[in-house]
Amino acid sequence: MQTTLKLSEISINDKGLFDEYFKRTDLQTSEMSFTNFYIWRDYYKIKFSLINDFLCIIASVEDNPFCFFPVGDYSNTEDLKNAIFAIRDYFYNRNKDFMICRVSEMQISVLEDLGIRFIAEEDRNNFDYIYSVQKLSTLSGKKLDGKRNHINKFKKLHTFKYEEISDENISSCIDILEKWSVQRNYKEEESLIAERKANLDLLDNYNFLRVKGALIKVDGKPEAFTVGEKLNSNTVVIHAEKANAEINGLYPLVNQQFLANHWKGIEYVNREQDLGIEGLRKAKLSYNPITILEKFTVRLC
Repeated sequence: MQTTLKLSEISINDKGLFDEYFKRTDLQTSEMSFTNFYIWRDYYKIKFSLINDFLCIIASVEDNPFCFFPVGDYSNTEDLKNAIFAIRDYFYNRNKDFMICRVSEMQISVLEDLGIRFIAEEDRNNFDYIYSVQKLSTLSGKKLDGKRNHINKFKKLHTFKYEEISDENISSCIDILEKWSVQRNYKEEESLIAERKANLDLLDNYNFLRVKGALIKVDGKPEAFTVGEKLNSNTVVIHAEKANAEINGLYPLVNQQFLANHWKGIEYVNREQDLGIEGLRKAKLSYNPITILEKFTVRLC
């Protein structure tokens, strides 16, 4: 069994390995899927290693490396502790600060049980927004009146057709993504360049990744698409949602239709973080989350 960190770059063929480890923990944090790590592999320079039967994932932004909390059977406390120390040594040997990022409250509890001294700092910009699938698929209740009204106004002005993403229409999704990117002058901002590439990788590998998606045609023209997948036993995560922002009510419609058509048997939907963007935070809060999943940055003492 490997006890030192020997990093490998992530490839599409690692999906089975990642899926196996994520099933062991049933994590609800949005990052914890193979799809997420794969499509963002270039931007975050994702690498991984197996240590003591724990999946250890390293990332780096602007030459500032960090790791995710090891993924595996958390009842194997000694193996987990040794895995954490092995990652720590990897960072220390390279004169880098050792940080564990996007750590959930559940993982904080696991760390406390290990008896390791640490400091945890809230990472508000990466908190996940968790919603009821039933509520967002029906938009029931007074708190979602505004969303229902937007959709009703949309339906008075437009006709729409809902289609599952398939080999026949996935090129339309790529066209929507390209228009979305160009409208935002994506070439002038590194994060938008990365987002465009991540979404292209998602669509180019749609079948292999075994995700689900929907295309919305408005008045006969493709105008929006969304892609998600089952994150754990009771939660779906939305990886992408792109629409023509000039069509009022289209974003609420895409969200509602996708959940109503694909995910009725799932209890929760994770619509990821707001990244500290004020408008995005306001929009996510307006959908009335049932909880906001806290995450932390951890440093060992």
